[in-house]
Amino acid sequence: MRVPFKAWYFRSIVDEKAVRAKFSEFTIEFEDPLVIKISDTNRVMITSFGAVVFFPYDEGLAKLVAARIAETLEDSYVVKEVEDRLTVETGREEIRFSHNEVWLPGQVTPVQMRVTAMLLAQSVALDYLEHEADGALRTFEPCLVDLRDSGRIRMRGRAILKSIGFAMQTRFTVLKNLALFDKPAETWESEQLEDLYQGLQDFFDIAERQEVLGTKLDFISENTRMLFEVLSSRKSHYLEWIVIILIALEIVGIGVVELFKF
Repeated sequence: MRVPFKAWYFRSIVDEKAVRAKFSEFTIEFEDPLVIKISDTNRVMITSFGAVVFFPYDEGLAKLVAARIAETLEDSYVVKEVEDRLTVETGREEIRFSHNEVWLPGQVTPVQMRVTAMLLAQSVALDYLEHEADGALRTFEPCLVDLRDSGRIRMRGRAILKSIGFAMQTRFTVLKNLALFDKPAETWESEQLEDLYQGLQDFFDIAERQEVLGTKLDFISENTRMLFEVLSSRKSHYLEWIVIILIALEIVGIGVVELFKF
């Protein structure tokens, strides 16, 4: 049997309590992360960090479910750039991972489907975080070009503050979602689930992508600090020039007064 999975990503933190209330007529199959039984064959995993996984994926049903989830969100925008898909083949002789396809032996269990959906959710969340980090890096490009070409930064103070704000928000989003990479508790109790989990980890390159994301965040942090120092230096120089101009005006004023005394 072939089971297509597809993950979408909402640009919003999900209130699982509000979502449960919206789907109160359906069976809750798992609590954390939330898995709802929509029909005898269809399930949806809804994570607090914004990833939603449909399995098996049905376009019409997915849109209806997503619309109901969106009613509970502050920001209902779906980030289409990072959606992902996977096909699970059941009844195979062994576990195998290939391009966008996973083979599972025997009759698949709900827990195996849950672990598979969870790793797909983590992968699409990583895609989103990488997408945000790349956006933050692009804000620094004008600064780097200025430094390379002229040895100075000619960005205006407001533009610098916007770059700092975007970078800080990106880093906050990533740090806030680090818990999404926690290992499922079921894998500690089953060697078969542990093999599936580790295989999916390698399949989605979770560890390597986390490392790359960490490198990007370190770069963002360093550049944020540099821009802040530049902005502080500019403000200091601006204040110094104001003081110099005020002193000069005072001296000129005194000179004019003394001139008219004579």
